[in-house]
This record gives sequence, structure tokens and C-alpha cells, in this order.
Amino acid sequence: MYNPFPLLTPGLLKDQVARGKRYFVRQSFPRGYEGRLKAAFLLRAYPVEEKEIADAHLAALTDPAGLAGDTAIAQDTARPRDPNAYLYDAALPEHLERLYIAAGQPFGYKVFYAAKKGLDWKPPAVYQEKMKAYIRRHHPAWRTQKDGEKISIGLHEEFGELFLTFSFDKENDKIPFDLIEQY
Repeated sequence: MYNPFPLLTPGLLKDQVARGKRYFVRQSFPRGYEGRLKAAFLLRAYPVEEKEIADAHLAALTDPAGLAGDTAIAQDTARPRDPNAYLYDAALPEHLERLYIAAGQPFGYKVFYAAKKGLDWKPPAVYQEKMKAYIRRHHPAWRTQKDGEKISIGLHEEFGELFLTFSFDKENDKIPFDLIEQY
């Protein structure tokens, strides 16, 4: 499985805390798992003013319905509860210490950081072909001209899940990244 996220390092953690990131949500990260590891995790950081979003992210990982709230929706979006989900508060010394331990990449674990990608993302060649196949199948009318508008493809993370957004001529399509791997 393709993993676009960098490993968390002490320097990266220090930079994020210095930029005002206070809350860090930890979750299991199957895309980062390799056979020799005990586990792989993903950390996503939020500034103080996004505490509610960090709480919602944690709830999405710990609520068996995937997102707290409407039970009618919950039946359609159910996903397993993540027993590794945790919310760190970098303002608490014991939490910050644990974050630095994670950034040191303890033996048997890999800890990745959910860095923003967006439109500046350059996918590997095999994924470029998969995306072309997806566009041909789902958007056959999207035809680019040599000097005309191009199809924009962005990679985005939401609550630890990867999504691709395709945009062309005022049309948009957003899909889970896992879907593209079927092409």
C-alpha cells in the first residue's frame, strides 16, 4: 500500500509545537505497516483553536459508528473501533514526553505524521496510471487540450483517511484513496 506521509521526527514534532500545534491525535495506520513491525501509527496535529475538530477526530476513531451522532447514518458507515486512538495535549509535559518518544521511532513501531499534501502532490507512476484509468471510466467527457485547462488531482487527509479530489472545468469528484488502488 502506498503511504504518502513522512515519519515523525523530533525536529518535525518540535516545529509543529512551535507553530502552535497543541493536540495530536494518534491512530492505527495500516498503510505504514510492514511485516516486521508490531504496529504503525499516524499522528495528526491540531492548533488550540481546533480542539473541537481534534475531539471529533478522536470520536470518529473510538465511536463504533465511525462518527458520533446519527444512528441511521451509523449503520452505513460503521467501521471498527481503533483501540490505539489517543489524544495528546502537548501542553502537558507527560504527553509531550510521550510524543518525543514516538518521534524517536521506538523499535518495532513506525510513527508517521499527517502532513498536508494537496495539489502539490506528485504521485508515483503506478498511481498516475490508476488515476488515468479512473478518470477514463468515471469521467469520459473530461478531455484536456494541449494549452487548455488541465485536470487537477489533490491528495487530502481527513481524520487520518486519505482522499483524492479530481477537478476539471468546474466539476469536482472526491473519492477515498483506497478506491484508486482497485484500478
